[in-house]
Amino acid sequence: MNVKMVRPEEFTPMAGAVIGVDFETYYDGSCSVKDLGNWAYVHHPKFKAWAVAVTDGATACVCEPSAFPWDRIDGREWVSHNREFDRAVWERLREEVIGNREEVIGGGETRNAQRSTLNAQVGAGIGEVSRGGAESQRWGDGPSNWWCSAAACAFLQFPRDLAGACKAVLGVEVDKGVRDASKGVRGFGVPTLFDLDLCHAEKAYAANDAVMCLALWREVGPLWPAHERRLFELTCDMGRRGLCVDWVTVDEKAVELGRRVAELTAGLPWFPALSAKKFAAACRERGVEPPRSLAAGDEGFGEWAEEHAGSEPGRWAADMATIRRCGRLANVLESMRQRRKPDSRMVYELKYYGASPGRWSGGGGLNVQNFNRKETEGLDVRKCVMAAPGHVLAVADYSQIEARVLLYLAGDTDALKLLADHPEWDMYELHARATMGYRETESLKDFCERTGSGLRQLAKARVLGLGFRCGAETFVRVARVMAGLRIGYEEARRIVNEYRAQNPKIVHLWNALQAAAEMCLKDEPYEYRLPFPCTQYDPRCGRYLIYRDVAWHPLGKSLTAVVGGERVPLHGGIIAENWTQGTARDVLASAWLRCAAAGFRPVLSVHDELVFEVREETAHEDLRRITGIMERQLAWAPGLPLKADGKLMSRYGK
Repeated sequence: MNVKMVRPEEFTPMAGAVIGVDFETYYDGSCSVKDLGNWAYVHHPKFKAWAVAVTDGATACVCEPSAFPWDRIDGREWVSHNREFDRAVWERLREEVIGNREEVIGGGETRNAQRSTLNAQVGAGIGEVSRGGAESQRWGDGPSNWWCSAAACAFLQFPRDLAGACKAVLGVEVDKGVRDASKGVRGFGVPTLFDLDLCHAEKAYAANDAVMCLALWREVGPLWPAHERRLFELTCDMGRRGLCVDWVTVDEKAVELGRRVAELTAGLPWFPALSAKKFAAACRERGVEPPRSLAAGDEGFGEWAEEHAGSEPGRWAADMATIRRCGRLANVLESMRQRRKPDSRMVYELKYYGASPGRWSGGGGLNVQNFNRKETEGLDVRKCVMAAPGHVLAVADYSQIEARVLLYLAGDTDALKLLADHPEWDMYELHARATMGYRETESLKDFCERTGSGLRQLAKARVLGLGFRCGAETFVRVARVMAGLRIGYEEARRIVNEYRAQNPKIVHLWNALQAAAEMCLKDEPYEYRLPFPCTQYDPRCGRYLIYRDVAWHPLGKSLTAVVGGERVPLHGGIIAENWTQGTARDVLASAWLRCAAAGFRPVLSVHDELVFEVREETAHEDLRRITGIMERQLAWAPGLPLKADGKLMSRYGK
């Protein structure tokens, strides 16, 4: 660490330098940002920020947050690794000084407006804003922009965590041992609340994190396009705004689930209720051989339970399955309750670039994208999300976007023209008419409902399951899970071969991508970079599908590569799938940006869907405008027909 350590009163940052900011905080098994998310964590009774490290790259300061002269970096550009965490900590600490005033860190216009308002309030002596006095002035209004080096690393497909990113980008090993040893310790070995100075090693550790964050930003920040930074901000703003929730139902159901679990547990002749060992022993006492696994979703357990239905061990198994379901649902409801803000909205976190290749994922201990899509124990969790008073939810999602994108990437212009000429068709009907011999004049859906035919379900299984080179064995499972079809191996093999013969352009795409991946083995660094269509159209987009350290598998003639710090299998089908998913992500991202520019900011995004709160009196027109924006032809994907389905609802769900 080639920086000079200085005391707070000596820290004078260089003019124009971006400032690295990193907080060190208390955590333990019950007070963890990983489980609670940023907002609930910083509002936990145990929360304590024991230090802040600040650097301009030449000097660094580590001290208690209240001792740092924040006004010296007020209005500057800051950067943190996982900005939303550090921002939540800073806002919570600042709130304790100047009162509860929500901050919006971002563009200068918004910040200046807030500063003018604050100054006016302070001058008039209004409310709690003036409570902090000199301390309020010392904290200032915050940065002009607050960047996130972790998000930039994720965009470039480096590891998101600081240690992994530093190793991949800077070639520097970062030792997190000091931090790992701090669990449950309030101030890294200091048992009281800062009546002693931090030791040298702890200060050095904290400073190094800030220095490494700043060094990372200097490398990756310039490569993070402006529109992707905007997407990151929109994602964070959406989660901080939060969702309107039916808390009465949430609270009542939480109590009901607790009562239900207690009743079922009391009926079992052992404790704890989900002990596999004790369940197995009880079964054998009744002369019944227990199942090999009790894992949720295990097919063997399900078959065993069906076989022993009506017996005492069968009842135990059913009760244990119910207890497990109730427990999972209760955990979701409790996580929701922990995130209830004073305004009764529920904050949540959606991770920008959280999943490969660039899609959003859940985070912070509550994955809103994975709320059950069917009723569980009498509750559809999604329907606890509702519109604010005077509003309705406008839900718009892309119709079978990945299947459409796959045709586009494969260059199947004939199929795309059919879609464009017949907007009433979905992808399943297109596939059935183009490759499965369906010739009736009525829609495939109506035909199947009238006749009981399974043709549409089979078309669905083929479209969703065969486009990325899955084999017969995999297709047996795909057909069952995605379409509810039970077919044998030989039938699956026939269907797979038929699909590949009827879709030569998709097969050609697999082979071409496979050959391109193998070509990169000829020259170091053995990296396969495949530009997404948006980057092919405009290189400034900087969007690539990246596989690093491509190599042959030591046990066979198959490829592997490093993605996000982990080595994974690589073949043409996987590349096609990731390229398709990433392109579909860019379609949604483009729609999100256009909707925001038109004044529509979603309150939730789930996969290929955007959810908005719109006023009741303008709801129908707003939904029409939103779906129109989403269906607009993309300049970087000419010939890709887009279809967005929209609906209005008071509660979220299908």
